Amino acid sequence: ATFTEVPKDVTVREGDDIEMPCAFRASGSTSYSLEIQWWYLKEPARELAHELAISVPGSRSKVANKDATKISTVRVQGNDISHRLRLSGVRRQDEGVYQCRVSDYSDDETQEHKAQALLRVLSRFAPPDVQAAEAVSHIQSGAAPRRHGP
Repeated sequence: ATFTEVPKDVTVREGDDIEMPCAFRASGSTSYSLEIQWWYLKEPARELAHELAISVPGSRSKVANKDATKISTVRVQGNDISHRLRLSGVRRQDEGVYQCRVSDYSDDETQEHKAQALLRVLSRFAPPDVQAAEAVSHIQSGAAPRRHGP
C-alpha cells in the first residue's frame, strides 16, 4: 500500500487558489474500504516533518495535535483513492500544515498512512524574497534604539 501522489510544500500569495493532491493505492487485488481525510494543523508535528509516517497498525495515532482541524473526508470501496484539497482565496491565517490521512480498513487491523505539506502564504504586496531579506537587515542595522537623557 502506498501513496501514488502526495502534497508538496507550497508558497502562495494571499488571494491565490491552490490545490493539494493526495492519492493512495492499496496493495493486493481484493476490494478495500479506504477513507481519506484532509486535516489542517497549525503547527507541524515534529516527528512528521517532511516524511511519510506510517503508523504501526493498532497504535492510535500518537500525533494528537490540539490545533488539528478536520477539513473533509472521502470514503470509497476499491483499491484506489484520490482526493484533491482545493483552497480558493487563500488568506494569511490558512498558513500551516495540511495533512492527508488515509485509513485502510482492508485487514482486521486498520492501517493509517499520512502525508503532509506546508502551505506558506505571502502578503499580496510582499516583495520577492531576496529584497525582503535585505530590507529586514537594513531595518535592523539602521534602527538603533534612541537613548533618552545625557
